[in-house]
Amino acid sequence: MTQHFDPAPYRAAGIPDDEGHRWWDWRLTAGQASAWRRAGITDPALATQWTTARITPERIATCRAAGLGPAEALLWHEYEFALDEALTYREKGFTPDQAFDVKHGREPRQTDDPTAPGDAFTSLMSFGTDDPRDRAQRFIRRAGNAGALVMYSYIDADWVDDEAIAWAGYGIDASTARMWQELGLRPAEARRYIQRGLTPMAVAREWWQAGIPYEETASWAGAGLTAQEAVDQRAKGVTAEQAETLRALRDDC
Repeated sequence: MTQHFDPAPYRAAGIPDDEGHRWWDWRLTAGQASAWRRAGITDPALATQWTTARITPERIATCRAAGLGPAEALLWHEYEFALDEALTYREKGFTPDQAFDVKHGREPRQTDDPTAPGDAFTSLMSFGTDDPRDRAQRFIRRAGNAGALVMYSYIDADWVDDEAIAWAGYGIDASTARMWQELGLRPAEARRYIQRGLTPMAVAREWWQAGIPYEETASWAGAGLTAQEAVDQRAKGVTAEQAETLRALRDDC
């Protein structure tokens, strides 16, 4: 049975009808809307983003004091850090992926500029010198920190455009990048799964077993939700289009 918007609870909470309807669209009750508004959050999409990151309205002041925004909070959540633990690592200068490595006893990956030449540039420069194709030479220059084997996988596949540079910049070889693309994921999104030891097939299987339609997977995953969280949101009536809005907000932050 289709539910219709009832403005009365929102009016009682002092929320105008048009704003109340937006909160209702995101399946947030008048009580929840009031709590978020008291915390200074008037956009239900942002409130949902904070909620997905397991941040309650009561913790928004703490996040603001630390300079932590909703997109970054979602990253910490994806790497399975609670807020207090995330803030501790953050104060030490770690990014979420670096903190994940440290927590699991690995050397943290350094954040490099994928457009700057590195050691692999020297080892592969002979290819650029002997081959007249400017595009390949440009790829070698801009993806120099990716590592020789990774770069060669793109050159061998004759995939050397800007999109290839973006994937190579995360150390993802060409064939694996194509598989992540089939899932609709972007390089940074795929990198987070890779760092947690997951393959494209493992991710696809997890979301398929959760009952998420294939065409919706990228929207929910890109928004920072787990498969189970996506199931829960869909059960509330939140749509893949709204998940894509969260994904876009994340990219903009």
